[in-house]
Amino acid sequence: MRVAVTYNLRRGAPSGADDGARVGVQAEYDTEETVLALCAALEAGGHEAPRVEAEADFPARLSALRPDFVFNIAEGSGGPGREAQVPAVCELLGLPYTGSGVLTLALALDKAMTKRVLSACGVPTPPFCVVPPGMAFAALGLQPPLFVKPLAEGSSMGVTPRSLVRDREAAAAQVAEIHAAYGEPALVEAFLPGREFTVGLLGNRRPRILPIMEIDFGAVPPGYPPVYTYQFKREWDADRFYHCPAGLEAGLERELERLALAAYEALGCQDVCRVDLRLDALGRPQVIEVNPLPGMVPGFSDLPRQAAAAGMGYAQLVATILDEARARRLR
Repeated sequence: MRVAVTYNLRRGAPSGADDGARVGVQAEYDTEETVLALCAALEAGGHEAPRVEAEADFPARLSALRPDFVFNIAEGSGGPGREAQVPAVCELLGLPYTGSGVLTLALALDKAMTKRVLSACGVPTPPFCVVPPGMAFAALGLQPPLFVKPLAEGSSMGVTPRSLVRDREAAAAQVAEIHAAYGEPALVEAFLPGREFTVGLLGNRRPRILPIMEIDFGAVPPGYPPVYTYQFKREWDADRFYHCPAGLEAGLERELERLALAAYEALGCQDVCRVDLRLDALGRPQVIEVNPLPGMVPGFSDLPRQAAAAGMGYAQLVATILDEARARRLR
């Protein structure tokens, strides 16, 4: 097949500093190396893999190309529904594509809407409030410690050591920082003090659950808080920071898998997804993030690491996602 790879390319280092507090959209975008690796994986499967960047002329270029399928890793540009832009164009043009659809991608980027849907479906997630720009923080019944992050960003953008706040004054300051840096609402939620895990899923009717990965906060420098920050992802990528398979007791493993699958189904995810969970003070898991457009950096992103732990090389992972999308279209 001719499988068009749709993406947004990172040009230069992500703007900003301060451990991610003002990191710009470049942090979400992919490098040339990642796009080339994805194309090579598709070509290894016998496909043509033309590249189409999701820029302003994207609809016209994709329409002229008329691929048989679209392999989408594009983050989009501008607005809280940006991740849904490529699927929307594909649907307008009648082109099949990998991954979740318009509604799921728009919903999942809005962390508050995601949590509302999860709660309505009986999937545990920390209690929260949303503070729009121009509004001062009010606890609204939430008790510290709290966690503060942008409402609609990915790649841990805006997540820093200061995101974990121990009192209302620190929470108010962090909310103001999010407003100033991103010009969008801040999500404030109860902080879960336990271990953190991520669960990758592949497929549709009976999604395959990949080996669970645990993020090891004990491996970071002394004094660094137990927070999966932008700095953590950027600087600490050695295997000692990530345990996959996590080596869990059977009961906890089953519960993490159950909740990840429940979140996948609640949001209507397709083909591939990664669900992040954390344990509360009593050791009970709750869903903190759902990412239906997970990173695909070979040997670095969480999903390829989990696939590798399952004995699945990068080319096989890419082929599996495409095969699942094709099978879904035929049903």
